[in-house]
Amino acid sequence: MNMKKVELLAPAGGYETMVGAFNAGADAVYLGGSKFGARAYADNFDEAQVLDAISYAHLHHKKIYMTVNTLVKEREFSEMYDFMLPYAEKNLDGVIVQDLGVMKFLRDEFPNVEVHASTQQTVTGVYGAKLLKELGCCRVVPARELSLSEMKAIREKANIEVEAFIHGAMCYCYSGACLFSSMVGTRSGNRGRCAQPCRLPYKTAGSNGKEEYPISLKDMCTIDLIPELIGAGIDSFKIEGRMKKPEYAAGVTSLYRKYIDLYYKEPDKEHRVSKEDMDILKALYLRTGISDGYYHRHNGREMVTVSSPAYNGTSEEVSKMIKEKYLGYEKKIKCDIYCDLTAGSTAKLTMLLKDNSGVVCEITGKEVQTASNRPMDAQNIEKQLRKLGNTPFEADDVVVSIDDNGAGCGIFIPVSELNEYRRSLCDKMLEMLLDSGDAKEKAYDRSADKNTGSAESSDNHLKIQKRKADIHVLISSKEQLGATLGYLEGDSHKKKIERIYVDSKLLLGEEKDSVLKDLKTAADAGTEVIAALPYVTREEKIDGTLDIITLINVCKAGNLCGLLVRNLEQLGYLRDNNYLGKVICDYGVYVWNAESYKLLSECTKGDFSVDEISVPYELTIHEAKDVTVAVKSFCDVPVTYNIYGHVPMMISAGCVKKTTDRCSGKTGSVHSEKMHMIDRMGNDMTVTTDCRNCYNVVWNTDPTVLLGKMKTIDDMGIFDHYRIDFTIESGNDTRDFLESFINDKTFEKKNYTTGHYKRGVE
Repeated sequence: MNMKKVELLAPAGGYETMVGAFNAGADAVYLGGSKFGARAYADNFDEAQVLDAISYAHLHHKKIYMTVNTLVKEREFSEMYDFMLPYAEKNLDGVIVQDLGVMKFLRDEFPNVEVHASTQQTVTGVYGAKLLKELGCCRVVPARELSLSEMKAIREKANIEVEAFIHGAMCYCYSGACLFSSMVGTRSGNRGRCAQPCRLPYKTAGSNGKEEYPISLKDMCTIDLIPELIGAGIDSFKIEGRMKKPEYAAGVTSLYRKYIDLYYKEPDKEHRVSKEDMDILKALYLRTGISDGYYHRHNGREMVTVSSPAYNGTSEEVSKMIKEKYLGYEKKIKCDIYCDLTAGSTAKLTMLLKDNSGVVCEITGKEVQTASNRPMDAQNIEKQLRKLGNTPFEADDVVVSIDDNGAGCGIFIPVSELNEYRRSLCDKMLEMLLDSGDAKEKAYDRSADKNTGSAESSDNHLKIQKRKADIHVLISSKEQLGATLGYLEGDSHKKKIERIYVDSKLLLGEEKDSVLKDLKTAADAGTEVIAALPYVTREEKIDGTLDIITLINVCKAGNLCGLLVRNLEQLGYLRDNNYLGKVICDYGVYVWNAESYKLLSECTKGDFSVDEISVPYELTIHEAKDVTVAVKSFCDVPVTYNIYGHVPMMISAGCVKKTTDRCSGKTGSVHSEKMHMIDRMGNDMTVTTDCRNCYNVVWNTDPTVLLGKMKTIDDMGIFDHYRIDFTIESGNDTRDFLESFINDKTFEKKNYTTGHYKRGVE
């Protein structure tokens, strides 16, 4: 058993919630400031409230973590230093981060503040966690989808702190990989504005035409698993819910506190959660039904609120009980005050804390005078000294010692002077208690310009040579490959396909020999061939890293030039194994700003390095230009821009087929099936299974097509490659699009979107 006790971490959407959570037993809270937090619709804290929160927490030996866990656009990055500076100077305990650029920036500029990798970074294994540790993180919040054994492996093998969700709402998609809300509107989950399309009804083949809720997960409740979670070495238990009411945060915190303490008191005894306590948890704003999350299962219908995702609401009786017990008051620090008033000597006041810390504070005042008429009595002096009102302190014993040195007339001290001594004593004690955390101004240079200017406002773009982009095509089926091979040879009047990305399942399944033969044909025609790794790599029942080894061996055999990397786990694995082929980061290794690429460029090890990057789907063409120009101003790394494809809106460990019908029974096999979900507007979304890695992809109904924008994009001359992604298209659809694009023919598909080309995310 760990000697260090697990941290209980509660959410705080506002100051009252924070105080209530601490009153209920939280060791730390996480909160959002006025910018860059992934809960844009929570109350959130303004700057003064955050600073007050840090002081309050530190006085009571608690911690504050701030969520700076959105992706940050190039033009916004200049605001980061001024935003963070006051909190760093106040000794903020940690920052929870998604954006790699923000992570680098905080690590370099504010080294006293811990950096924690958000669950939005989609850490699914040991290699991603090790990579983040080497890049400056001291803690990771892994993907919620991981099993307990995977969490334990990260803790032990990556030797990094692990913070895990134990209670509250669950996303259906791997966090950070969800573009659903973004693609159907402008509210991005990566920007804290998710519209929660997973909570809406859909029709599927298995629902007999009825609307159901196949992608809405039940809320998590793991209070029964506390001994197991502690035994696995998890460092911090995280309660979800910054959007929820103070009663929720305090009530849930109090019950987890109770059973955590019971465990540590008697670790060998089984502490069953009482029916009364479970009823209280269920009465605190939980969706219909609860599950214990993914800790003991990969997925399952029992995790989904198929019939309704509605909330039960909070019981008024429970709410009233929690309010009375935990809300509406701030804890005070108990102290004793000693006041020595001796005529002819300076007044002396001493404060002693009663928390066994032994902290003592003393002040001296003016010389004490003998009284000329009405002497001060000890009772009135004590009354004044007890008026600690708005201070963090509360006096137990107040001992007043009066000595007129034998004059027989007593002493006199003005009440105003006494009040001033009391205030000075409290201020000095407060300063002593917070000194180790507050006096940080010397650590940071306020005068230096730490801001990264936007690409548009710099002259850096003048250094960038204009270029003409070549064409890359990603294929996901044998039919798509066959259709693509017909367009490899281009004459002087036609565009030529310079690179083919082939989905890894084609190189691992039964068709691999035939596929490799076709790819050799492509290579002989001068086309580069890259394997596209899966969207998720885990070491669960099937060790996904073994497939990467297989693909590396195919590379060594001369058939592949490199790998398209989809996540940090794959990047970390390749780095650890000194992979020497070409490494291209896909859109999901997010580069929204130049600082993100700077961090990726640090991922070198031996001869390993990141060779190319891709523009994320959620950036407008102008934002894509901003980040590309900013990156190329210091490093001419090749940049890919996607011009066609159905956007993968969700990557989920859940399985729509298993929930609405039945499992294929082919988990671990190279096998894929298609299903359909139809929303309330009649949009038909294809859902594909990846049975090898056991995940679903929900694809956007219409493909993103930028054919009509190509002149504008070409004229910019800033991208090195254009990518065309074929995923759920038939061979004929693949042929039709290539014919339109390569031979400049009219694209006749009626329904398509231009994605975020002009329609930016909030």
